[in-house]
Amino acid sequence: MTNTQENTRLPKPFYAVAGVGELAYRRLRSLPERVEALRERITPRVRTLRDELPGRVEALRTEVPARVTTLVGQAREVYSGLVSQGEKIVSAARNGGTAVLAASPVSAPVKKAVKAAKKVGGRSRTEGASVAAKKATGPSRSRGPKA
Repeated sequence: MTNTQENTRLPKPFYAVAGVGELAYRRLRSLPERVEALRERITPRVRTLRDELPGRVEALRTEVPARVTTLVGQAREVYSGLVSQGEKIVSAARNGGTAVLAASPVSAPVKKAVKAAKKVGGRSRTEGASVAAKKATGPSRSRGPKA
């Protein structure tokens, strides 16, 4: 009688799939305990948040309108500074003042935008300043003259 179990080697991907299947099986067996542990941790947190939520909403109702009004005012200031700066640049360009164009600073509107961005909540100071500076300086000037 011959041995029916021969030493035949299967391709490595087959063994990899078998190993992954066994690993998944072990992980799934531990899932009920993990779910229970999470449930025990989450339930008190949900109760706390449920108790805090009305107070947080009320605080936001009073803070948000005032903050929006402040930000709109700051945006108007930056916009007026950019308009003023743009008028100077266009006037200088019409009068042939190319040297004035190169030397003309845009720093005043940008400084205002950076100050406003530092006051904006929810963003880091550098991220807020970077976004505000990009908005204050407008689109890139890499486009050629319109024909």
